[in-house]
Amino acid sequence: MTKIITLDGPSGSGKGTVGRALAIELGFNYLDSGLLYRSLALNALINHLDLNDEFGIAATVNDVSLEFSLCSPVVTLNGADVTDEIRSERVSLASSKIAKYSLVRKRLVDFQRKFSRGDGLIADGRDMGSVIFPSADLKIFLTASVKVRAVRRYKELIARGENVSLRDLERRIALRDKLSLIHISEPTRQAEISYAVFC
Repeated sequence: MTKIITLDGPSGSGKGTVGRALAIELGFNYLDSGLLYRSLALNALINHLDLNDEFGIAATVNDVSLEFSLCSPVVTLNGADVTDEIRSERVSLASSKIAKYSLVRKRLVDFQRKFSRGDGLIADGRDMGSVIFPSADLKIFLTASVKVRAVRRYKELIARGENVSLRDLERRIALRDKLSLIHISEPTRQAEISYAVFC
């Protein structure tokens, strides 16, 4: 039986860094659900789709093919290298918008559960332990203050050559957190049985 460890928490809390390290150490598969939403957002932007069209965005779920490797930073979307673009602030903002659509999230449930194969899976996201894998063997909730997460994101974007404001990033992250609790059908929340880690 596949062992499942979920890593939930808000964006920028370090889930990706911890998740990849755990997956490599344990030899488990890895699911970065954030990349799924980013890939849908980037696909929508590339194809000039209306980000306000929940049904239209949801209809593209099966049209997107995403590949990423634990040992390589390369991310491929429908065969094209989108490593830099998928982490851009433009895609981040679009991703946050479509992630609140309940139809999109519902259509991604089975897609995400298919990653549960082999010896084990590290699942990283906002609702892995509470919604996608409620029977996970271990549930970890990882978080950090808005300021810490904004600084991490700021350094990442500056390193990629983007011109961003730390103060604006703090505002956006705080707003994203608020929206994830109010508007998303399954908001970011700590699963009933889990370990909580605050960085």
